[in-house]
Amino acid sequence: MTRPSSAFLLRRAYEHLTASAAAIALTALILVTVNAHAGNRTLTPSVTIQVPTVEIEVLDADTAHVASIADSVNG
Repeated sequence: MTRPSSAFLLRRAYEHLTASAAAIALTALILVTVNAHAGNRTLTPSVTIQVPTVEIEVLDADTAHVASIADSVNG
């Protein structure tokens, strides 16, 4: 092995080592942060159901006839 290639390999090994150490440190930091936030939560579960209101209008015979004509004209 020549000197330039061994220096290159040592530099690459150092880059891999520092990248791995940084990844492990960030992972540990994130895990500590997530556990700290999860321990502070006191949420009570709740569900809200919204039901739309429906109004039924009773039509007499004359109004029903006009509504059916308007429906056939409009579509």
